[in-house]
Amino acid sequence: MLRFNESYSVLAGATNQSDWFDPIKYIPLQTSIPNSYLTLGGEWRERFEGANNVDFGIQPGDDHYWLQRITLLGDVHLGGNLRFFVEGISGVASGAPSPAPTVQEDPFDLQCAFVEFVPYPEADGRLTLRAGRFGLSLGSGRLVATRAAPNIPFRFDGLEALFTSGPWAATAFLTRPVKDSGNFGGDDYSTAFWGAYVTRWLDGGHKSGVDLYYLGIWSEHSAYASGTADEHRHSFGVRVFGERNGWDWNMEEVLQVGSFGAESILAWTGSIDGGYTFDADLRPRLGLKFDVTSGDENPHDGRLETFDALYFKSGYFNDASLIRPQNEIDIHPNVGVKLSRSVSADSGIDAFWRYSRSDAVYAPPGFIAIPPLSSAPNYIGTALDLNLQWQIQRHLSLQASYVHFVTGTYIHDAGGADVNYFSTTLDFLF
Repeated sequence: MLRFNESYSVLAGATNQSDWFDPIKYIPLQTSIPNSYLTLGGEWRERFEGANNVDFGIQPGDDHYWLQRITLLGDVHLGGNLRFFVEGISGVASGAPSPAPTVQEDPFDLQCAFVEFVPYPEADGRLTLRAGRFGLSLGSGRLVATRAAPNIPFRFDGLEALFTSGPWAATAFLTRPVKDSGNFGGDDYSTAFWGAYVTRWLDGGHKSGVDLYYLGIWSEHSAYASGTADEHRHSFGVRVFGERNGWDWNMEEVLQVGSFGAESILAWTGSIDGGYTFDADLRPRLGLKFDVTSGDENPHDGRLETFDALYFKSGYFNDASLIRPQNEIDIHPNVGVKLSRSVSADSGIDAFWRYSRSDAVYAPPGFIAIPPLSSAPNYIGTALDLNLQWQIQRHLSLQASYVHFVTGTYIHDAGGADVNYFSTTLDFLF
């Protein structure tokens, strides 16, 4: 989704151009300077989503709607020091309840527009300074990602500095999120978001490493089950990830502190995502995901213990995206296979519990989906998911997902019911 991370300087020699779109990926601006060129590109995505008992059926009704996203981008490199990048976006929804959510219905907007400056392009360590509007995707996307499934991804206005040197990579940023307004979006002046993220690679192929990071957020009107107030929250995290001899692992822990109105904040999360891929036909992989995100044990003790997932990736648990990773425990065994070089499938069973009975279940945007019911069991329900991915050719892909969420007593006591969800996505990137 972060198209500005692509680089086409390798196409400087005409003999390297073998794809239909290569001529517009490298348009030389000065023939004597290979790294002075223009890149054009875009996306056309068609997505269908359907669900019965939307929001667990607490507000009765079914949703079936068509989403379309179109983007066009231009990327100008002026030598090794200066770069300009701009990307426009259009997202429309057909058949959705009126008015459609602003993350789905935004007919014309600016997704990215920034300038980059590299002061010392020939130095051993590369420093890049970026200013404008851009996307962020850090680590595995548990806290900062692109929100790929909705029509309009996350975007931020501000400053970013990126540094790479040998096995080290680091980024620091100071931003405001862009409002999802349904029209030409401006900054959300009620929120500020900043941080620093450092990676130490442990191998030459960048498959194994350690991340250390700090993320800060200020929000004027944060809302949790315990109330609404001005919030200052600081997240300190570590992530260890890698691949070796068929095994893969991704472990992450985060501690959050700060203030919420007159209350203090002490929240945390821990996750494990690992598996083993067999060297056999279909390349079967057996995996296990386990997440814990803290919830508020007592809304009247002067301390907020609800974890904030910030700008987490969409489809965090499955493509239905029913639950925000806050105040929850889940365990998700899964299996994946490669049916061919271009077709893969995976499936899993994900069981959910509330961490605290005194806290709510939150919807992906952050509002309360199901209020606290201290008399009900912690068990929320179990999701069964099936996913198919087909890379039809280099530029065209098809994805399909089905999720059946079997709900427990807690959701039934709140007036909810089981959920069925289905989606298909056809995506053309050039």
